[in-house]
Amino acid sequence: MILLFNKIPISLKKKISIMLDTVYQALGSEFFNVSGSRWLGDNLTTESLFPKWITKKSKENPSDVLIVEIIKSYQRWLFSVERGYGAAVPWETIRVAQKIPDKLLLGFADLYFPSQDFSSEDLNDLLPNIRKFSIHCQENYFHKKGTPDAIKYLLVTLLNLPTDQCDVVTGSPGFIIVRANVPEKYKNFLNKCVYPAGMTILYETP
Repeated sequence: MILLFNKIPISLKKKISIMLDTVYQALGSEFFNVSGSRWLGDNLTTESLFPKWITKKSKENPSDVLIVEIIKSYQRWLFSVERGYGAAVPWETIRVAQKIPDKLLLGFADLYFPSQDFSSEDLNDLLPNIRKFSIHCQENYFHKKGTPDAIKYLLVTLLNLPTDQCDVVTGSPGFIIVRANVPEKYKNFLNKCVYPAGMTILYETP
């Protein structure tokens, strides 16, 4: 394997240099770094993929053992947003809805409401609101699900209804009164996932 790569054109060094500069500028180190702290993935370096005798020879005479530098340059390309595939994933923010890329919000919606398809026409426009809903959803929604306060929290954050034009109260037994302008297309979702089973919902103009 080593011999096959001994005749690589000299321009490869320039390409590797460019990739190194890109990684240093983007990540601040040769390896992926999370907020300046080392993580377990740091143990998996390019050198760790090879036997020690290969890495030793590579350090002694890089021009004779180019396979290590070739794999390094491939990794630089793989994770480079500007010059490569852009495969880097911001692991430190992957579970924070306020920071993750928009294309991952569908996963958050599925986490909170697994029975619903937020890619559908009726619910797709609610995806951006997942960020706002997620901020205090555990204490304000899931820990007291089915209560008027929880229902109002969802209507205000996920459906983006004005707080001063939204009120939820219990009426006579078996009834919940929702004083808000709830779009018709969301009512099926609310009936399945938000309102308590067996309750009759009465909508009133705020």
